[in-house]
Amino acid sequence: MKLRIVLIALGIALAGGGYSVIDLSMTRASAPADPVTFSDQVVRIFQRNCQTCHHPGDIAPFSLMTYEEAAPWADSIRSKTASRTMPPWKPVGGCGEFANTRGLTDEEIATIGEWVATGALEGNPADLPEPLVFDDGWKLGVPDVELRTVQTGYRVPASATSDIYRCFTIPTNFDADRFITAVEVAPSNRKIVHHVILYIDTTGVSVSLDQQDPGPGYTSFGGPGFATVGTLGGWAPGAPPQVLRDGTGYLVPKGARIVAQVHYKPNGQDEVDTTSIALKFARSPVYQDVIILPIINQDFTIPANARDFPVTASFTLPPLVDVKIEYVAPHMHLLGREMQITARNLVTGERKCLIYIDDWDSHWQGSYRYVEPLAIPGATVFELTARYDNSELNHNQPSIPPVDVSWGEKTTDEMCIGFLGLTIDAEHREPSAPILSEVRVQGSKLVVEGADIRPGSLITVDGELVRDTRVKSRRKALSKSAWASAIPAGVTVRIQVLNPDGAASPEFLFAR
Repeated sequence: MKLRIVLIALGIALAGGGYSVIDLSMTRASAPADPVTFSDQVVRIFQRNCQTCHHPGDIAPFSLMTYEEAAPWADSIRSKTASRTMPPWKPVGGCGEFANTRGLTDEEIATIGEWVATGALEGNPADLPEPLVFDDGWKLGVPDVELRTVQTGYRVPASATSDIYRCFTIPTNFDADRFITAVEVAPSNRKIVHHVILYIDTTGVSVSLDQQDPGPGYTSFGGPGFATVGTLGGWAPGAPPQVLRDGTGYLVPKGARIVAQVHYKPNGQDEVDTTSIALKFARSPVYQDVIILPIINQDFTIPANARDFPVTASFTLPPLVDVKIEYVAPHMHLLGREMQITARNLVTGERKCLIYIDDWDSHWQGSYRYVEPLAIPGATVFELTARYDNSELNHNQPSIPPVDVSWGEKTTDEMCIGFLGLTIDAEHREPSAPILSEVRVQGSKLVVEGADIRPGSLITVDGELVRDTRVKSRRKALSKSAWASAIPAGVTVRIQVLNPDGAASPEFLFAR
């Protein structure tokens, strides 16, 4: 380390009485700087930015958990981070402030570059931080509902040469409308799962589509193959569980099915995946639904050999409809190059940039949640501009020579959509108000009585759901047997009723 000491002395020149500044700068050399090592600096950068994908069993092609795993890839790591290709984060800065951003600072990129330039040294293993642990447990904790795409697993054969978009229709068996406030998706084989999108089917049409297609699920690209009433978000590599703001939720109607569209990326080997989905019910009153607004254009044709073809779409909010945007999710296919979505108020002229992606890659699509919801007044037009490259210079070009391409579901077709997840300010649901007046054991049953106990309500014991709750009336609910293991003899517990809208009764203390 070098310590540079700059001393400025003021000398008085006797001749002429003038003043001059004399630079007495001095440099004292010391020991050389300590080298950058994996154990001391680099692994910490990987933990913050890379290991959520680069660990065994996930989608990344190699692990960055240990020095032995990372060192062979040192040159590639330097190249990909210097070009900011990795970690992948598509939104351009300054257009929307998003939560859970991925990206390296200039200092982190320089540190990786210096590590590789000086020999990609391991360093002292004693300097290593505590390793991150990636296991099969749910990050959200024990789910209220756990769903699976297919119990026996879906097979992606070694012979598969193109991406597979497979939809799996899953019953929820909810006996009342239910609000979901947190969603976590967990593929069992992240080597081949590129992303997952969850749709809501209230008509059962997904069952018919499944029956018409041999094997588990059915194939559908670009969507679930039917007009959906909404989504529950999804999963992409490195994405955390989706947790909605307090007071908001996804409405899943009674009897609805969840359709999980899983994008499989074949890797030349026989692989099997079962994707699991964890749902959390609202535990506080839900006042507003999160709904999905598509800004969409389905009427366009991109001419063959067009290198920079624009497609636009728009949607105008009515004058008195104020909204808050929770997240945005752009969607195009292989020819997409860039997309920008803005909000322009027709009264004030004020513009807000919602998202801008200038290097679109159909293999890295996602839903981007804002740090704070964007307040958008009525009389605002959402304007989307997408640009497409249908030339041979597009390395994702599926057709050589290029052909005219229009809207469609196939990989070789195109789409132009910007999904906005939003709430409407004027929609304010009045919550229920359950209250308990008595809790008792009646025979082998636990019976709770009170008022405003809604169909589909659940009993909770110290916050945990009693799985076999049955609502007998607006005044009574009971558990046939599951309560017994949740309430030890002689222990005082907190009993509540949780209504489907998230409203919970005040706690009732009960001792068995």
